[in-house]
Amino acid sequence: MLRRGLASAAFVIIVGIMHLLPRCAKRIGEYYIVTSVIDGDTVQLSRGQIVRYIGIDAPERDQPFYLEAKRANEKLVLKKRVRLEFDVQRQDRYGRWLAYVFVRRGGREIFVNAELIKDGYATAYTVPPNVKCADLFVRLQRAAIEGEKGLWKGQSEKVARYIGNRRTFTFHRPTCVYGKSISPSNRVIFRSRKAALKAGYRPCKVCRP
Repeated sequence: MLRRGLASAAFVIIVGIMHLLPRCAKRIGEYYIVTSVIDGDTVQLSRGQIVRYIGIDAPERDQPFYLEAKRANEKLVLKKRVRLEFDVQRQDRYGRWLAYVFVRRGGREIFVNAELIKDGYATAYTVPPNVKCADLFVRLQRAAIEGEKGLWKGQSEKVARYIGNRRTFTFHRPTCVYGKSISPSNRVIFRSRKAALKAGYRPCKVCRP
């Protein structure tokens, strides 16, 4: 009964959150065809450009849930016409486009970045200055965690302390050199990994909390 109640609450949260979409989506942009899906958060367009979805992070090839996330992304966009919206930074250091991706399905437009987080195939991954939809992504992730969707299903949580950086939205293990160097004004303490993720922080690539 408790799990059913949590699932119902998560559904209500998600329905309410989806009404926030117009606030961060401009409903304008450029259209392209997706010719291949690289993984759960990256695709290639017919003109050759590689697009990395803004604000989300899906499992890499050597990580659990990689295939599920990739297939979910394929189902949404492969061989389909998508609309791209950009934020402040349009490319990353690898030359990939950074974009919010939208696709038409069933007579309505689906916000792909948000859909993957909502269904538990990706985590929120805020990287300034591209933060236009960060609040939406954090709320969707929180609902996915509570509803144990996708990669969150059956996850157990060990209580521990993690150090977050308010400036970079990254959290670290207490022993991480980058965590130790965070100034007191930017430091936030999380009791668990799940708490850090719910708050919209992303795990450090070095200490892998």
